[in-house]
Amino acid sequence: MKQRIILPVLLLSTVFSFAQKKINAPQVPCNGSADDVPGIYTDHNNQKYGPVSLRGTAAEKTAMMKNLIAIEKLEEDSRKDFKLTGSAARVSFARYDNSNYGKNAYARYGYQLGVYAYVCHVTEHVPKIVDEYKTVFRVDINPNLSPVGVKPVGTGEFSMKYGNPRYDIADDLTSKYPNPISKYFSEEVLLAGRSDDYKNKHADFLKLNNGNGYVENWQGGNRYDKHGSNSYQWIDRHYFITKPGVPLLIPVSRKQYLEDMLAYLELEKANFELLNAKQLSEIANQTAEWAKKKRDALESDKIAYPKFSEAKKAKLKDLLTKQKPEWLQKPAVVDQNTKFKESDKILEALGRFYDEEGEYKSALYVLNPAYFISNNGQPAKPLFLEVQFRYEINKDRGFSARLFNNWEKNFDMDALKKMVQ
Repeated sequence: MKQRIILPVLLLSTVFSFAQKKINAPQVPCNGSADDVPGIYTDHNNQKYGPVSLRGTAAEKTAMMKNLIAIEKLEEDSRKDFKLTGSAARVSFARYDNSNYGKNAYARYGYQLGVYAYVCHVTEHVPKIVDEYKTVFRVDINPNLSPVGVKPVGTGEFSMKYGNPRYDIADDLTSKYPNPISKYFSEEVLLAGRSDDYKNKHADFLKLNNGNGYVENWQGGNRYDKHGSNSYQWIDRHYFITKPGVPLLIPVSRKQYLEDMLAYLELEKANFELLNAKQLSEIANQTAEWAKKKRDALESDKIAYPKFSEAKKAKLKDLLTKQKPEWLQKPAVVDQNTKFKESDKILEALGRFYDEEGEYKSALYVLNPAYFISNNGQPAKPLFLEVQFRYEINKDRGFSARLFNNWEKNFDMDALKKMVQ
């Protein structure tokens, strides 16, 4: 089957301040498919969008470049007996913002091999290189564990009664009211964008948390479907390379959760007072009936909230003093049901724990202090790595599966493990 070439306009963000470095596929005749045409490889010295720019001090730049070139060499060595075809594989290096692991910041930077497919032009009958890749190999040094944490029930948005008005409590108000709850993780948070295997969520979480094995997120096709010769799968594989024997995250105990909730209530109180006053001020000059009803509700909330807050504190303190030590040291598994937004339901659910995760029930985790130690003045040092290979399986995308299969067989993962030891 002949493929029509589609050359979309590539909109470049301000991140790319350099003109794109063009390369052309070999100008050899093709008929329908260009999958067997000899491939092209360019290293970091010929990045698609200009020269390498790694922000940081001179020492940091030197350390980052050394690590990135070492990864580049590992990938090149994996292909020493492999013939690249049907694509242009282009290396790029990048420095991102720092990853903040508790009190310690590490430089986040990465290696990327973007693999751009060839297509056979329908009228010229010669290969062309598509503008965007779907196959890519990445190594992210000191990656973000997740874009956001998890908010246990009883935090965030709530209403005093009947759902209106609502109060959306921000993670932080001022440094005077820190929010330990905002540092929590759940299994779903760690797996977000990394695994869609809903049947094996806990097993996949353990693979990442312990740096043992890989997980996959299916971008195209379905992992549980039967796949024929004409089917298409687009699979995003992830590994974490970590220090052996030390998990990235450790469970939050019930005791820690209850104590953190007490600290959170100070933040909630300050936020509530601000939000309540703000909503009152916004309708201060309104004379319509709806404004009067809302004003009455806000004034009622102002009176009711202190009782609600004190009731939560009392319940938390009661659990902390009366529960046995063995109960308090169990992992905090809480209900994540978003329907618990009214104060009476929140109060009813507060301090209710479960023995296992399930639908709407999440085990809570925090960064492991034994893993996330000080960088000792070396922010570019690899603390842990995330390895990603996004590949395609399809008869018209043979180059992708061939490259992935060779990488899986020949790439030296043990060499990456030595970088974090």
